[in-house]
Amino acid sequence: MNKKIRKEKTSAKKIIALIFVFISVFCSVFFAARAKFATPLTDGLAMSIMAPFQRVFSWMGSQLIFIKDTVTELSQLHEQNKLLREEVEILRAQNLTASEYASENQRLRNLLGYKQAAIQFDLVAASVIGRESASWSSVIVINRGTLDGVANNMAVVTEMGLVGHVMEAGVSSSKVQLLIDPRSAVGTLIQRPESRVAGIVEGDIKNPSYPRMVNIPKDSDVQVNDMVVTSGFGGVYPKGLVVGKIIDIHNEEGGLLKYGVIDTSVDFQKLEDVAIIVASREAPPEPIQPPPQTPGTETDPQETAAKLQAAQQQIQDAQQQVQEAQQQQLQEAGYVAEDAQDTQQAGYEKAIGNEE
Repeated sequence: MNKKIRKEKTSAKKIIALIFVFISVFCSVFFAARAKFATPLTDGLAMSIMAPFQRVFSWMGSQLIFIKDTVTELSQLHEQNKLLREEVEILRAQNLTASEYASENQRLRNLLGYKQAAIQFDLVAASVIGRESASWSSVIVINRGTLDGVANNMAVVTEMGLVGHVMEAGVSSSKVQLLIDPRSAVGTLIQRPESRVAGIVEGDIKNPSYPRMVNIPKDSDVQVNDMVVTSGFGGVYPKGLVVGKIIDIHNEEGGLLKYGVIDTSVDFQKLEDVAIIVASREAPPEPIQPPPQTPGTETDPQETAAKLQAAQQQIQDAQQQVQEAQQQQLQEAGYVAEDAQDTQQAGYEKAIGNEE
């Protein structure tokens, strides 16, 4: 029991001694730093004791500053990344919008060019706003109706060629039956001058993308790559609208007729903007082209026109000289008129007086 008490007293003394030493060292360092108690021994001892702590504290401080700067930088980078992502999304949306506007602008330019070229037609531009597709029919809906002058059976075209006709005109929208609909029938003919074979173009149920030109006599002059245009028969489609090109020819089952498979000039899968022909007139005649000249006898049209003009001018000058000579002869004979228009009448009157 006594040994235990002695050990506890000894331990308590050691603790007290260590606390005293620590307080003494701290006070010595403190007063040395404050210049209140400064000796070479205390300064060296304080520096030796505090150096490891100072290095540790300095390293910890630098690490804390580094961590703080890193966290701040990461936060800023995260915010910048978020802003950049938002900006990229906005620019991407603007780019898509600009591309769509550019595509629409190009389509409308093409329609405008066709409208300016086809002066025999009065056209109303329209956009496709709906589509009804099935294996047996093909109908689109456009955003023009009777308020815009659209009526049933009006032809619908693009700058590439024939699309179809208005089958049901509403107040502000209309349904258009496409050329590839099996229920449609368009009077056509071969555009090639040596052929001009007439037929009917109708949709094919088995091959909806490629209509057929039917009712062609077997011995008719129809060839692959012949262009097919509307004939103008029936009063629905004006004459001369491009339908497509024949890509294949087959004989009918009866053997007396044949039909041609047509690759349409209009891509019906990409149909977005069309034009309705609300009125049509006779197309102006083509300008007269001079016949081909025989080799070795070619003449320049401009030079020929200049020579013709010079010849006409010479004729006019000669006529003027003849009139002046006649007037001079009358004056010399005593027949003087007041003006050039009365010269001949004055001569006649003078001659009659002399006879009397």
